[in-house]
Amino acid sequence: MKPLGAVLARFLFAVQRTLPPTLGIRELKAIYFTRWSVLTSFPDNGPPQVPERPPHPYLIWETDYNGVTERYIETFTYLISRQINLAWFTSYGFPHTRSVTELKNYIEQVSHPIDYHYCAYPEASVRMILSALEVAKEHQYLVEQANNRPAEEFAPVYRSFLERRQADL
Repeated sequence: MKPLGAVLARFLFAVQRTLPPTLGIRELKAIYFTRWSVLTSFPDNGPPQVPERPPHPYLIWETDYNGVTERYIETFTYLISRQINLAWFTSYGFPHTRSVTELKNYIEQVSHPIDYHYCAYPEASVRMILSALEVAKEHQYLVEQANNRPAEEFAPVYRSFLERRQADL
């Protein structure tokens, strides 16, 4: 990161934690996990290891998604271009979001593959899980209505549920 980049990044992260809708990342439903952090020192295990500090802070972006990298970067750039520029403009070599190809090349150049990945639901996509959670919100209500109404009265309630949740089923 450039000088004072770590200070600015930490400020932006604090604002994001306070006002989550400002980032807009929730619109990207293909993301399983994402986290930004600023690395200013390396973990020290004690002697005989000598404490180390990098020559300058590093902006670390950890993310996981379910799709093709190029499409992910294109979507990310299209939906939250301003936020990407705010987060990364403090980094050396960042090409901004004017060109998806340049941004993709930059990300490939500075990225590191993961060694370990845990996924609680490997057979489900992010959209499937989010849809299931939306359906689950209404499940208890449906059970109560089914138990407290005759079938003829429950049918319209169930049809209404199906209409509202059609995209989630």
